[in-house]
This record gives sequence, structure tokens and C-alpha cells, in this order.
Amino acid sequence: MGDRIVKKNSAALGAAILALTFSGCGGGGGGGGPAPPAGPPATGTINTGSVLAVSARVVDAAFQSGGFGNITNFVGLTTVATGDPVTLGKGIITKAGVWNVNSQIPVGPETTLCAVAGSVTVSGDLASPLTVTEGDFLDYLWENCDDGLGQVINGIIGMTFTEFEGNLLAGRILLRVSLAVQGFQVIEGTGSNTTTGDLALTIDSRTQPLTVVTTMGTTLMVDNGSSTETLTDFSSTVTEDTSMFPANFTTEATGRVSSTQFEGVVSYATPLAFQATGDGFPYEGEMLVFGTNNASIRIMAIDEVNVRIEADFNGDGAADATIETTWAALVDG
Repeated sequence: MGDRIVKKNSAALGAAILALTFSGCGGGGGGGGPAPPAGPPATGTINTGSVLAVSARVVDAAFQSGGFGNITNFVGLTTVATGDPVTLGKGIITKAGVWNVNSQIPVGPETTLCAVAGSVTVSGDLASPLTVTEGDFLDYLWENCDDGLGQVINGIIGMTFTEFEGNLLAGRILLRVSLAVQGFQVIEGTGSNTTTGDLALTIDSRTQPLTVVTTMGTTLMVDNGSSTETLTDFSSTVTEDTSMFPANFTTEATGRVSSTQFEGVVSYATPLAFQATGDGFPYEGEMLVFGTNNASIRIMAIDEVNVRIEADFNGDGAADATIETTWAALVDG
């Protein structure tokens, strides 16, 4: 998914308040709808009253999980030799207030003031000051951390490194990290979201110009103040191709979502991976959302501005309603 969506959802998962034109299309007929992904049957209700809420919450929640592949924007490792930031994948993994954690074993606890207000405290244990080793761990505690970037961060993220190979200094690596997220809150303007759960993160930048970031987990809960979403059995894979400028992003996602905004649990998958360029919204790709009795929603990128939502309420494979809107309306609310 484009950097715009990934950053937006990893930083502040806002409620998608939609005001869209709803138009019915002829139903009936057809040979049945698309097959839902493997797993327990979905129980969510998809009808005229819920289609907008389901679409908005699933898109937000699905890319919130993928956004945690961007968690390296909030924590940092720097090279021992030069003190320069190490580049892992698509971004420099450093943040104001975080320093060369490899300079001491064990690490901290050490507290550093953020640029504007608040602080971040890091502690942990590293087997070697020269590289990442399986079993190394780092814990980060943000307390009203404001670095002047328009966000205030609170909460705890524990990182345990489970696998590493490659050249850290060259940025060509395979890195697997377990993330324990406890009340990770990002306040942006008048909105905020708080995330709690456990994830497994894999960053593979060994085959430049491609970098593949995969996040997966069993449960992740996101509370944005007006609704709470819970993802289960979810996975998101984002591939960045830097052979072009701006870079191209390919996103595949699957999982299950429940929400205080609709009844039951829905499942989702991307039969056609989303494609986006730079900070833009997707210009190609589809997401399928399934509810009870094989009712479904198909969310289709028309271009990087427009998106179409087709809803099949009775599971017969024919669209019963079509919504034409924009990515900005769907994602930003």
C-alpha cells in the first residue's frame, strides 16, 4: 500500500466517517459469490445499513496491521562505527531521542527528552555490541513524546529479535522481530488511536531494489475513541520497489475483523494486490470482505483518487449496491 496509507494507519487510525451516495444495482441471478478465505465462517452482517461501516472499518484495521511494518520509524539502531542511522527497508530507522543502543550491554534504562516535550526510555539486553543476535530485546516506553512531527506518543513496545542474517551496515538483511504492543497511543490533532497486541514482523531487504515487510499476528486491538476494532489471524505483506521514483508499493492482506461499529466478525483478503506509488493512494487492486451467508463487499481501486465499493447482500454473486467514492473519503474520513 502506498506510503500515505501505511503512515496514516500506523500513526493515527481515525474513524472513517463516510457521506456517500448509495445506489442500488439489480440483484438476483448468478452462480453464487466468490469463495471466502479459509478459516472459521464469518458471522458479520452485511446489509444496506452496515456496508459503509464494514468497508471503512475493515480498510482502516487491515492497513493498521500493515502499518506496524513501519514501526521502525519509532525506534532506532545506529552503526557502532559511525553513529549513522542504519537503513532497514524503506526508511531510516531512527527517531529523535533514540541513540546508539549498541553502545552498552545491557541497555539502560536510559531516558532521553523528545524534541518538543515528553520523553522516551529504552532498556534491554544485547549479546553483542556489533550486531543483532537472536534473543536480543529492547523495550521502549514513550511518555507524551512530542518531536514536533504533529504527533504525541505514549505506550510501550517490546522488541525481541528472533532471527537475523545479512549485512546490517549495508542494509541488506533478513530481520525477524516479535513485537509486544501495550497501550501504544498516537495523538494527532483532536484524534488518537491506541493499539494493544502481539505481532511478528519480518523485514527482508536482501534482494534490492525490493524490500518486503510482513506483519502477522493472532490478535490486535485498536481503539480510536469512537470505535474499537479487533483483528484476528491477520497478515499483511508490503513490497517496496525502489527501482523507480517514487517507489512502488504492493500490498497483500488477509485476516478477520470485529468492530463496535457493526455486528459479528468479517473476514477479508486481497485477491488482487493493491498497487500504489510514493505517497499516493492505490491505483490498482481489490479487497474482498465476507460476512455471514457468504454476503460480501468488493473494494476496488479505480485510480489513486477514486474507489468503488460493490456489495452483495445475499451471497448470490450479483452486486446489490454500488458506492462510488474517493480514497480520501474512505480512509481519512
